[in-house]
Amino acid sequence: MQRDIIVIGGSAGSLGAVKSILQVLPKGLPITVFVVIHLSPDYPSALPLLLTNAGPFRATSPKDQESIQQAHIYVAPPDHHITIEAGKIRVLRGPRENRHRPAIDPLFRSAAREFGPRVIGIVLSGLRDDGSAGLYAIKKRGGITIVQDPGESPWHDMPRNAIQYADPHFIWRAEEIGRNLPNLAELSERTAAMSKSSSNGRRTNRKKSPRGSAEPVELQKQEANMATAWPAEGEGTPSVFACPECHGVLWELKDDKMVRFRCRVGHSYSEASLTQEMSVASENALWAAVRALEEKAALQRRVAEGMGHDRRMGSRLLDQSESHAANARLIRDMIFRRDAELETEQAEERKAS
Repeated sequence: MQRDIIVIGGSAGSLGAVKSILQVLPKGLPITVFVVIHLSPDYPSALPLLLTNAGPFRATSPKDQESIQQAHIYVAPPDHHITIEAGKIRVLRGPRENRHRPAIDPLFRSAAREFGPRVIGIVLSGLRDDGSAGLYAIKKRGGITIVQDPGESPWHDMPRNAIQYADPHFIWRAEEIGRNLPNLAELSERTAAMSKSSSNGRRTNRKKSPRGSAEPVELQKQEANMATAWPAEGEGTPSVFACPECHGVLWELKDDKMVRFRCRVGHSYSEASLTQEMSVASENALWAAVRALEEKAALQRRVAEGMGHDRRMGSRLLDQSESHAANARLIRDMIFRRDAELETEQAEERKAS
């Protein structure tokens, strides 16, 4: 079986891995590569030029509705998702997923929906868990799934979450991924047997169909492809949480090992990204409270200074002003104390990893 659609997702620390993968690919390999790396929305991206210079294929940021070409690399532009629909590339400023735009999951999910077993999905270094759900969708549709060895990754979160959630076929170092892609692009019986273990001895739990083929049982069902589509409004269970961005109801979507949340607009979160987003929202609310209290205290002081004729009222306003200022200082101290606790926790996590 030909597997000619390669989708790669990464975040912090992943650029070197992408270049290592591309530079060992043979020039005539009939594949198409799609790359999503989390980018700042504020600056143009130099990724297409860097990846063109790194390997045998030309890399570009595609235009919306562009046709797919072989021996080409398509790189998501800043602040835009890339997805695949009806055999064409869509480039749109859709709702952020897992706090990112571009995000990895939309590309992976749409590739699985459009091309099924033809897809090879790769998750590289990065923070949090974008790409885990998309990699699971690729595996469910019969594609090959690969995760960069966390021991090589500068940032371990994305590889570790993808391994835990998607149970990938292979866990390889970046150079090994590039070296093995030509063999995986045309799956043989020998390659299918390789998928039982990774190069570093990690086992997978991949299940074969009753007839012994390498494709999962789900592919025997005509409706299986719909499971990887964008979840429609009303799917899942309404949660008690509001979307941090648009404040609409979040629907809770559960599959084997992951809980995801999605609102009517399409903002999508894993549990980790929703927790992070709510932390940001709560901190913003606390700073807004500090500002309101300090503004009120300043206004009361100004009014009190102008009430020389009514010392009793002026004294009362100054007392209220001091009370509001004290409450503002209390909230400030609480924010700074929480920041210090988070830094300590992150340092301990880095030491443990």
